[in-house]
Formats: sequence, structure tokens, C-alpha cells
Amino acid sequence: MGTYRPARPLRRVALLAIAAALPLSLALLGAPPALAEDPPAVTQPATDVPDSSIRIGTVQLQQPVWLTVEQTQQINAAAAGAESALTQSLEAAGLDRARASHISSAVIGDAAIGTAVGATAAAPIASSGALIGVVAGLIAGLPFAPIGLVIVPVVGAALGYAMVAAPFAALGAGVGAAVGAADGLLNSVSQEQPANG
Repeated sequence: MGTYRPARPLRRVALLAIAAALPLSLALLGAPPALAEDPPAVTQPATDVPDSSIRIGTVQLQQPVWLTVEQTQQINAAAAGAESALTQSLEAAGLDRARASHISSAVIGDAAIGTAVGATAAAPIASSGALIGVVAGLIAGLPFAPIGLVIVPVVGAALGYAMVAAPFAALGAGVGAAVGAADGLLNSVSQEQPANG
């Protein structure tokens, strides 16, 4: 028959890879770091939003009565931070500041609208998820009666609703962001072109 000889091609391949990569790594160590020609400017979040309004991208709403001023400021700061980060990314991709700001504002605003539409569209289906969560909560809370029959069904209903509504809201946000990007790109392009006439 023959004798068994262990295979060593993996070791040979590893040695060849190291030998091939060594000159490249030595060349990269001696190279100076690459510098950007003009780094994108840091844009500051908008602070001109009054305390009685919520501004998310292009959407501006009056503060609901159930939100405090601090919560409204937190929502505005988070939306402005997301808009600022998107603007910086678009500037780094080569867009000018005004166009990048316009596109990011449209993307963030339309994503918020899409999220609201998706969550609203999911409400009838998510209600059945909440009902299933209540039944599961009643069964799971039975050993912890009487308090388990109050708390666990509420938690089950919230989880059941959220498990169904969250994907619809995420889908709505994605569609809204895509619509906002297209709207921002098309509107900023049409504003830059001179009118014939």
C-alpha cells in the first residue's frame, strides 16, 4: 500500500504569503501618511429652533403638551446631530456645504415621516401582536398571581406590538430616507440650473 504522509501545503502557503507581503509592508512603513486636500468643515447643529417646536430635518412641529421643554431640546439636539453627521459625510464625499446641508435635511425629515407612516400602517397588524402578547403574558404571569396578572400581560402587549410595528417603522424610515435623498438631490440640482426664458 504505502505510507501515510501528512499534508503540509497549508504551511507552505502561509510561508509564501508572508514572504510576498514582507516587501509590501516594508514599503508601506516608509511611506508618508496620506493627507486630505481640504477636510470637511465641522457643521454645528442648528440652535435656532425655539423651545416650543420640534425640528427633524425639513419637518417642524409644535411641541406636544405631554413633552417637557428638556425632552423637546433633546429631540432637537439628536435630530440636529444626525443631520450634522450626514452633512459632514456628504461634504467628505465631495458635495459643497449648501447642497450637502439641503440633502441631509431632506433625508432626515423624510425618514421621520416614513417612520411615522410605517408605524401607523402597522397599527392594525400590530394590534393582533399585542393581543397575542396579552394572552402570553396572562399565561406567563399566572404563577406570580395577583401582581403577575397585571404586569406581565402589559409587558407582553407592549412587546407583541413592538415586534410587529418595528419592522414596518424601519421599512418606512428606509423608504422615507430614499425619497428624501432623491428629493434633496433633485431639488438642489434644479435650484442650481438657471431658468431659460
